[in-house]
Amino acid sequence: MEEIGHLRKVGIRDVWQDEAKDFTPWLAENADLLGEALGMDLVHRETEAAVGRYSADLVFHDESTQKAIVVENMFGATDHDHLGKLITYAAGLGAAYAVLISPEFREEHRSALTWLNSISAEDFGFFGVALEAWRIGDSLPAPRLRVEVKPDGWSRLMQPAKTTERQLLYQRFWAEFLPALRSKYPDWTRRDKPARDNWMQFPGGRNGFSIGPYFCRAEREYRLRVEVYIDLGDLEINKAAFERLREQQVQIEEALGEPLAWDRLDDSRASRISLYYPEEIEVSEEEKWPAARDWLVDAAVRMHQVFAPAIRDLPR
Repeated sequence: MEEIGHLRKVGIRDVWQDEAKDFTPWLAENADLLGEALGMDLVHRETEAAVGRYSADLVFHDESTQKAIVVENMFGATDHDHLGKLITYAAGLGAAYAVLISPEFREEHRSALTWLNSISAEDFGFFGVALEAWRIGDSLPAPRLRVEVKPDGWSRLMQPAKTTERQLLYQRFWAEFLPALRSKYPDWTRRDKPARDNWMQFPGGRNGFSIGPYFCRAEREYRLRVEVYIDLGDLEINKAAFERLREQQVQIEEALGEPLAWDRLDDSRASRISLYYPEEIEVSEEEKWPAARDWLVDAAVRMHQVFAPAIRDLPR
């Protein structure tokens, strides 16, 4: 039998001596660890973001939802001052989610975050994340970000007064699709919350590009597709990026193994490139879900594997 080590907790200041000088820069460079804990695809956007006379420690961007996440760090037990700052920063920066990180959560602050979640609108909320560090024997210290408080998103989504029957169908379909996608391609997305819309988005290789599934109407038929969606915020830039990708159409379609629909969408700011499910399908046709889900997982993975490198190579 192999020798088994024992976990030993390490003091936070033994790993990061100073919260502002050491921990904040480290977290900015390790957004994936916080994203894993929160179930989001986070990229760092700003450090010390100005809000009036004060500044938020960190601002992240969720590539799957295009939402901003503000983070307030602290060493020591939670206090009223940092909780109040977190709320102020979230409001001032228009963040969708606010995260308080501390090695010790006092019960009154845990309750306050829970209460804030109970009165927050859907797709807005507060997280309390406990910061820890551990060793096994003489190993390097390993950080752990443990979620103590999170938005009660599921219970709000399931309220009949706020959710239509069709939205519940979408939510159930995505709830089956997400685990299958992450099982086949675990390094692509950390998103684990199913949408109740007819679409979902995942990182496309660069900000402004997303790849995701979409229930739609195409030529008067109900269809399902995986699309590369291009929206960098400017019509001319979007069309230029689309044309750069279309110059590689032959190589891209050969790598993918089938033709795509290249929609420049001249009447829209955005553009898209789509791969369609070969059969007509509406989300209410539950008997078609298993086959559609299997196709969708395979198609989404192939689209990401082919397009993400091409997108990253585009001139900025």
